[in-house]
Amino acid sequence: MEDDSQPQKFFAGEFRHSIDEKNRITIPSRWRKPDGEEFIILPEPHHQYLVIMSAEEFARMSAQAESHSAITARDRRIFLRQLHSRAEHGASDRQGRLVLPEDLCKQLGLKGEVALVGGRGRFEIWNLQKWKRAHEEETPTYQHVANVIGL
Repeated sequence: MEDDSQPQKFFAGEFRHSIDEKNRITIPSRWRKPDGEEFIILPEPHHQYLVIMSAEEFARMSAQAESHSAITARDRRIFLRQLHSRAEHGASDRQGRLVLPEDLCKQLGLKGEVALVGGRGRFEIWNLQKWKRAHEEETPTYQHVANVIGL
């Protein structure tokens, strides 16, 4: 299993950026490493958005599935096969742009202005209209949990 002593990266914030004609999107400067970075690009299981994570985060997630006691050996094999076959490598260039797979952009309706949504160890790229709907629908849950934890 991987060493978990390394702090997990947080991608904080929400940004609006445009995908250009070559399916490139600029990663927000505060989310970038100065020398570029390799990412794993993965469609969310319900095909609502793209998940972008580091190779280390992807390995951590795979290891969690491999060691989770509630997952049967058969389900584990199927999940890992599907997970790895759906994932694609991507790297940011010197300008901090990431090329997104054309087929996934079409499938998820990612064109023009999109929302980049921060998360723990990963960030998401959403079709702007889908993001606005999800944000609106999820706000009551956010408010409820914020009250519960005393935020």
